Amino acid sequence: MKLFSLLASAVLLSSCADMNVTKTYSSATTSSTRTESDGKDFDAKEGVHFETNCGVGAYNPVAIYIRPFCIAGTTIRGDEAPTEAGVPLRASLIPVAFAGDLKDQLSKIAPTMILHADETPKVGWLVEGQFDSIDGGSPLARFFFGAFGAGQSTLALHLRVTDAQKHRVVYEFDLAGGSHDQGHWGTVRASGLGSATPFDLRNAAERVYLVLSPDAFRYGARTTVTLR
Repeated sequence: MKLFSLLASAVLLSSCADMNVTKTYSSATTSSTRTESDGKDFDAKEGVHFETNCGVGAYNPVAIYIRPFCIAGTTIRGDEAPTEAGVPLRASLIPVAFAGDLKDQLSKIAPTMILHADETPKVGWLVEGQFDSIDGGSPLARFFFGAFGAGQSTLALHLRVTDAQKHRVVYEFDLAGGSHDQGHWGTVRASGLGSATPFDLRNAAERVYLVLSPDAFRYGARTTVTLR
């Protein structure tokens, strides 16, 4: 019985709705740089500069600014609005909804705000990007055959994080995922018979936070036990 429970849990978790990084682009944070000589990076004997940065990622921004993602030209399919005529209206509001989800998540890292079209940050991180494809799937197909992957939703987007003060891209990556094998019941991360895209947007925002946070879950954190 215990073995069956473990197998059932494994199957359930493997089919959970999720978003994951599918491609990471090279950036200034992943390459070593050289700076002007000083006592910290110059070896008088060898006469060479030491490498700085050494691939250490950007962290601890003083603030985070979000520009609603571009959706012009994005492929949009599936259950997004009650009628075809309502799809353009719904599409125009998806960037607003995602910006709000991102703000909720990234506020855990630093004070975060959503920019208006005419605003440009001077310090901190600027988070922007574009949606590549949005597919709300089919609630009806999920109801009858969702456990077999029918009617599943998908979301793909490209995200870029820029150091506003240094005018340098510090992170750039693609995200993709969806509802996967969720039936009509859904889960806390999938809609089931309801609208799937809001869940996918929230899942994507949470994944962005997990990617940009050095230790989101504080694994290994302890207060009393020490190594001997």
